[in-house]
Amino acid sequence: MKIVPTKHCVDILREECKTQSMRPFKARGSNAIRCPHCLMAEFSCFCHLRVNQSSPIEFILLFHRDEIHKPTNSGRLIADLFPNNTQAYLWSRTEPSATLLNQLKNRQGHCTLLFPNTQTAQIQKRQQRSLVPQTNKTDVKHTFIILDGTWKQASKMFHQSEWLKNIPHLEISSEAKRSFLVRHSSHQIQFATAEVTAMLLDTLGHNDHSQLLLNYYQSFNAHCLASRKRSLSLPI
Repeated sequence: MKIVPTKHCVDILREECKTQSMRPFKARGSNAIRCPHCLMAEFSCFCHLRVNQSSPIEFILLFHRDEIHKPTNSGRLIADLFPNNTQAYLWSRTEPSATLLNQLKNRQGHCTLLFPNTQTAQIQKRQQRSLVPQTNKTDVKHTFIILDGTWKQASKMFHQSEWLKNIPHLEISSEAKRSFLVRHSSHQIQFATAEVTAMLLDTLGHNDHSQLLLNYYQSFNAHCLASRKRSLSLPI
């Protein structure tokens, strides 16, 4: 029997974008009959692997408009695993969601944007966190903003959004990246959104959650490949 997962924030955001769009989004393989939940071709559906977990940190996924409908988008995997700890919004340079702005205001001091300390960020004198934030005495989970798009899109989202400039950003250190790659070389890390988030969890010391996300991402990649090749050889 087909498993129908409970909708989470990314599913809801995608539906909202569809209703507001002036034209349908057509990705490669758009003629395939797809699962409406995981977006894979029906025979390579991986909805049965979506198991709700609790995350030690909170996530705000900030999607570029071009990314939200892509079947290959990996940011949604964060919401698949941690639906109760994840929120999703569409990015806008000048008109961000009022709800999002209110949340960022309420989480002031407990919110960090995950992004490298680029030369542009240094010129803009963006505040950078040199230390990984820890849970405080009030047990408020720290929130991380994850920019979901291509590198060019994410760079634009980070550098051109005035409303994000007062939020400290965190760059995962080169040492942490090297250590992570050595220990997880079998994953062939290419730094998709889900992989960067797994690296963040690893850096924060949440190794089990990091591995969980990496395993899920690996299964997702296998199902994506099978979907493209019309293959029926899939992992369980």
